[in-house]
Amino acid sequence: MNIVIVIDLIDNLTNGSVMTARRFADGLRERGHNVKIVAVGADGENDVAVKERYVPVLTEVSAKNQIKFGKFEREKIVKAFTGADIIHFIFPFKLEKKCKQLADEMGIPTTAAFHVQPEDISYNAHIKWLPGINGFIYGLLRRKFYKKFNRIHCPSKFIASQLATHGYKAELYVISNGFDKDFCPPVQRAKNDKFEIIMVGRLAPEKKQKILISAVGRSKFKDRIHLTLLGNGPLKKKLQKQAKRLDVDCTFDFLPKAELIKKLQSGDLYVHASTVEIEAIACIEAIACGLVPVISNSCLSATPQFALDGRSLFENDNINDLTNKIDYWLENEGERIKMGGLYAASAKHYQLDNSLRKAERMFADEINDKRNAETENPQAALVTEF
Repeated sequence: MNIVIVIDLIDNLTNGSVMTARRFADGLRERGHNVKIVAVGADGENDVAVKERYVPVLTEVSAKNQIKFGKFEREKIVKAFTGADIIHFIFPFKLEKKCKQLADEMGIPTTAAFHVQPEDISYNAHIKWLPGINGFIYGLLRRKFYKKFNRIHCPSKFIASQLATHGYKAELYVISNGFDKDFCPPVQRAKNDKFEIIMVGRLAPEKKQKILISAVGRSKFKDRIHLTLLGNGPLKKKLQKQAKRLDVDCTFDFLPKAELIKKLQSGDLYVHASTVEIEAIACIEAIACGLVPVISNSCLSATPQFALDGRSLFENDNINDLTNKIDYWLENEGERIKMGGLYAASAKHYQLDNSLRKAERMFADEINDKRNAETENPQAALVTEF
């Protein structure tokens, strides 16, 4: 297939949606497809780089969360779309809206992904307290963008159920964002000087690293624990001050893929404290490396789906409960090692190759429907299933 992926930016490696788009593009190319990316920062041989669009106030705010907005450059994008079999959209912003309109004008089939959780918006805009605000945002995204699509990629059953609840009528394809097979358990796990706890994610309000720092600070084993927070974001300085105030041994860092894998393979426990998650690929990567997770059991998060039992869940925002779970896994090394193997095995369902096959099926379904609608012939030949 000739596939075009439209996303506002592709050059920020700290943004989860960006990393998902890059993984999908690379994976689809490896499976024999021709893939172009239209985005700010696109630099592949056949990609199309668009200029950044400045939006007063919003650009400054979004920059703190590693988001840029792409500018619709019609002539460039028409050239990119020419000959495409399918256009896939990652975000629901102005660039994508205009590109969707152009794709329709050109008669090219389209699909969309749902990666922008309304709760992420309300948390970072500091308006989560407004009654009904998240339902309003779900409705706004549906009316302004997603109602124009027949098929939507949902990274988890959780977000698919949210879309159905909020009136989304498209066919919802539950497809994990998928993890790279390079994330795997070590041959032999290192013995650390301290009990190594890791969390990966943007340093932002809804990710709740502050809860994890506080929980470690209350642990009876605090002096035996080292915490590593991997990610960047607007709360970094506040979190650093919190760790210092509570005398928590904590390192802040951002690691490229190879070093991230080594770090996860050398860890003892993975904690995902986030209240809001569409999936949390970082948690899957940690599990794939054989780490037992402790996950916030939030009703706004899909991540609890990865827990194999209640020992890997803590009550959302409950510092004492998280502390108790951390202390349990620290004290029970044998059980932690055994469960680490079971978690690594459970992660195989979310391997990227599985996700790519499902995405190909979604693309083929949309292409077939488009062809059949144009010919008005229900017996039209189907696209080869990949």
